[in-house]
Amino acid sequence: MGALIDERAGLTAGGFRAETSPGDAAPADAPAFAMVSAETVRRLGAERGAGEREDRDANGDGPGTADAGTADPGTAHPGPAGTADAGDTTDPGVDTGIGGTADPGAADPGPGATADPGTADPGPGDTADHGTGTGRRTLRFETDVDLGARPEARISLEYAVHQVLERGDLAPHQYDVRVRPDGYDVGVDADAYLLPVLAAALRWLPGPFAEPAEPPRLRVTFGPGPRLPEPAHTASPVLVFVPPDLYESFADSSAASGPHRFRPLYGDAADGPPLAWYCPLPAPRGEDQDASRDLVRGPFVTPDLRQLGVPAHGRTAVVHTQAGGPLTLLDPARPHGIRPPRLTTYYEVDLTPQHAVHRLSLPSSSKGDFAATAELTWRVSDPVAFVRAEVTRVPERLLAHLTEAASRVTRHQALRRAVGAQRAVNAGLGRWPVPGLTVTCEVRLAPAWAPAPAPRTASTSAPPSGERPGEQQGEHHEERSGEATPAGLLARAETVLLGFDGPLTRLFTATTAREAALELLALASAHRDDRRGDAVPRASDRPLDPALTHPLDVLRVFARDPLSPLLRDRLDALEMEAVPNAPTTHNSIALVRALHASGRRVALVTDVCEQAVRQYVEPYRLPLVGIHGRAKDLALLTPNPDVLLRALQALPALPAPGRPSSPGAPHSKSLVIGSTVAELTAAQRIGLRFLGLARNPTVEQELRGAGCEVTVRSLTPVLDAARAL
Repeated sequence: MGALIDERAGLTAGGFRAETSPGDAAPADAPAFAMVSAETVRRLGAERGAGEREDRDANGDGPGTADAGTADPGTAHPGPAGTADAGDTTDPGVDTGIGGTADPGAADPGPGATADPGTADPGPGDTADHGTGTGRRTLRFETDVDLGARPEARISLEYAVHQVLERGDLAPHQYDVRVRPDGYDVGVDADAYLLPVLAAALRWLPGPFAEPAEPPRLRVTFGPGPRLPEPAHTASPVLVFVPPDLYESFADSSAASGPHRFRPLYGDAADGPPLAWYCPLPAPRGEDQDASRDLVRGPFVTPDLRQLGVPAHGRTAVVHTQAGGPLTLLDPARPHGIRPPRLTTYYEVDLTPQHAVHRLSLPSSSKGDFAATAELTWRVSDPVAFVRAEVTRVPERLLAHLTEAASRVTRHQALRRAVGAQRAVNAGLGRWPVPGLTVTCEVRLAPAWAPAPAPRTASTSAPPSGERPGEQQGEHHEERSGEATPAGLLARAETVLLGFDGPLTRLFTATTAREAALELLALASAHRDDRRGDAVPRASDRPLDPALTHPLDVLRVFARDPLSPLLRDRLDALEMEAVPNAPTTHNSIALVRALHASGRRVALVTDVCEQAVRQYVEPYRLPLVGIHGRAKDLALLTPNPDVLLRALQALPALPAPGRPSSPGAPHSKSLVIGSTVAELTAAQRIGLRFLGLARNPTVEQELRGAGCEVTVRSLTPVLDAARAL
């Protein structure tokens, strides 16, 4: 302790001694906590006059540095923010010496502090503005411990507070500091500018406060009011809370371009604005940021949401904050609404399905256990709710819920009734404890002495807990390796669902697709502004979002808008106009006929209007079993698998010896040939195999990045494989 106080006071090591009495409490005549000189008192926190500060700055001395003084062992002083009684806690109602005045020759509760014995000290949960004066604002530094029992933490915190205030450009007359058992309250003049103080706190903390062994957690709150709730799932040593108005000032300043990212803190109202914003400190390094949030990346900041473009449909969602409002999904057409662009916090959410297979041991009503195989599939269905919940380590949370819920059921089931117990478990898993997540689970049971049930969908499931990829799934892995070619995929397929725009033709070029998208956006702007009158600026007067480069992107953006029927009808007309000039994809017509000749059923699936598709294929008289185009409900466009499901359900039955025929097709015997990530995602959602047609390296990279195992640059290798069947 002496060395630490030495360092803070600017003395050489050994310039004073510190004595403490044994036991939890000390009598009134116990030795003082520290024996320091008057010079040490002055250097540790006494207010320096303006001339002395100027002299220090002129000499290049930083805060807390000075010429060595002489220790006076006869002058008792309790040390920074301490008391003369080593076992006592901080004197209630004391202003610390941070910016205060002192009598350096007397025992004092803090360096340069002034005592007010008639003022009661606030408790840790009290949030009133404690005597800081009418119109003053409160800056609170509070820990999760009583600092009277942690003198080294008290000293470090006081030094940190001093540094934040000094580096925040606050003059001593603009604030006063009061001691709390767990920290400090700083009363700041109403006209003081707090943004530099906030910037200093972000850059300086935890600073020296992290030096003691096992430092307590620190909350720094700008502004009075009720104590804010603790953010979920955060273990950062320091949390800084700011009110919405101060955050707005921060977001509009250059300080927001640094590494510190504030997050909104919401109350119980689902659609209410943030109560406050908080920032964990120290700022995480790039590679460590949110490592536990496996489905969410961020928070990030951007000066203009339009720079984010259009998220990959069905694979990524962007959730962002809005001024004075709740979290919301990105609207690529009007990301800022009618407001000008501003710095905005956003998150990227992974929407792709996640899989896991777990092998568990579950109790029974007898001495033995059930051997269980649990297959879990989950995906984010409500990105806003998921981000707001700040959920971490989703697989572990789901497994914990599954184990607890299943055990409650199986401990009342007999081992000899494994089938009945299995039904009871699958019916009794209850509600999953992760907001915004859709979870499906299948549990299969067997007595412990029997072989563990094999997973039904090993091809898409992660390895069981504790196993490496490939273990206990080697046979299936070899099978998948043989399928990773066009020939392997076609060999197992009884039904081929062929995309239209790409695999069969190219309805729009890049230029005409952009023109069609702009026409739809202009139509939407004109009708929306007509409905609103002149109360808002016309959208057509503002630059259109360059990220919407295809008309289907526009339909997806406006899927839930009242204008969606108007936009759908206009795109129907544009697609009909494009049909006469649309070129046929090389080998596409021959591929359809070769697949039919091999006994495969071929159907066309697309987000293009069905009338335009029929008009295009009519001259070729292709042997198709169905044509399935865009649904009236634009929310069912891919990556929603609606069009694939409609095609499969409408297929005629294949004759099967010895069993009755039924319409439809099993997913395991079906293959999708497409050219977009949206089509790939739709196939993945219902477990269909996918063969990607990638005309250029960019498309190939997108498909590969989305999980497509087999891609081709042209249909030639697919046609060769079909003819060899």
